[in-house]
Amino acid sequence: MCEAGFFSAFILYAASLVLLKINQVSKCPAPRASQAHLHRAPAASPARNFYLAGILFFACCFRIILWQSPPSISDDIYRYVWEGKILAAGINPFSHAPADPQLEKYRDREIFPNINHKEYTTIYPPVSLFIFSLCTQLSPTIKAMNMVFIIFDLLTMLVLLFTVHSLSMDLLRIVIYAWNPLVILEFSGSGHLDSAGIFFLMLALYFFIKKQGSGSIVSLALSCLSKFLPLIFLPFILIKRKFINLAVFVLIMGTCYIPFLGARDNLFQTLTTYSRRWRFNASLFDIISWIARSEGTARIISAACVLSMVIVLVAWYRRNFHEGKTESIYQAGFILLGCVIILTPVLHPWYLCWIIPFLVIMPNRAWILFSGTIFLAYLVLKGFVETGIWKESMMVRVVEYVPFYGLLLYDGLRNFRQKR
Repeated sequence: MCEAGFFSAFILYAASLVLLKINQVSKCPAPRASQAHLHRAPAASPARNFYLAGILFFACCFRIILWQSPPSISDDIYRYVWEGKILAAGINPFSHAPADPQLEKYRDREIFPNINHKEYTTIYPPVSLFIFSLCTQLSPTIKAMNMVFIIFDLLTMLVLLFTVHSLSMDLLRIVIYAWNPLVILEFSGSGHLDSAGIFFLMLALYFFIKKQGSGSIVSLALSCLSKFLPLIFLPFILIKRKFINLAVFVLIMGTCYIPFLGARDNLFQTLTTYSRRWRFNASLFDIISWIARSEGTARIISAACVLSMVIVLVAWYRRNFHEGKTESIYQAGFILLGCVIILTPVLHPWYLCWIIPFLVIMPNRAWILFSGTIFLAYLVLKGFVETGIWKESMMVRVVEYVPFYGLLLYDGLRNFRQKR
């Protein structure tokens, strides 16, 4: 999808939010999740049921249309197929990088040439690798792998419907996630594995508010084993039955890593390299780095800020939990994910998809706007193809971030005045 196509779709998406009267988007940046029960959903009617059916129908159509096109703005899915083929053949992807001469017989003309960073071993956690392997055993193709993550995306929509219903909110809010162009592009067009991690995370939070602790901790473990980001939610889930839940969580994590322990020191080598060296499309992190005049110091400061926010939010949520406001975990998660996103040194556009399901619970027009402007980060690919040089444009990041931070600050101040 070209820039004009994406932004045209985003304009139509924004118009749809207005026409469907998702009025929380324009009223305040983050409605209190703990008061969600006070905002009763409109009574069911044939018209609203028709709108909901239309939203879900077109959401599926949008995804199938993009599934038909080959991935053009990300080549990660080729790596998924490769890792799946290697694991299915009994080879440890943590021990052997694609460029390893021992794997020469597994190279083909379709998948191998399109793999990025062939010199590195896998960075993906076990559940992601298991999904890759299962898919390639059924059909070792790009289309099949892409469909797997479209299915996870659709399952996330289903969990969100159950969640919104449990919180007595308007089911039409699902349009915020179902029709978001970034979500559709990244999961249906590029087939990013994040859709699996997001599904398990939203399932964990749904089980949690329904007081199903076992299902919650198992789902969170599966989410973390798909991608490590959901680890920040562990302290919230451990508020209840902490020792038992922690033991279950560690047991699941450890068990899934057993098949790969032969890699020894290589098990987290690529992840460590990525966390220390990669830097792309950052916002506050670059400002901190410029002030500190040290990228290493900026990483420490950013990590300390996230850790401090975790401590503050856990303390806040503990009080709400004991008051019976279990559902406020969505507000805590929304704030924490937002902090991670603005402080991370690497922000690929699909990383933003993790926060979009939370916008269904607490619509925020600044973050919705950002899900559109972040597409500008892909312009670096155009320059790379033309010149062979990977260089970010400061002007692109100004256009990408200034409207987001401006609207976020404006809505925050307006909300503060209204409370006063």
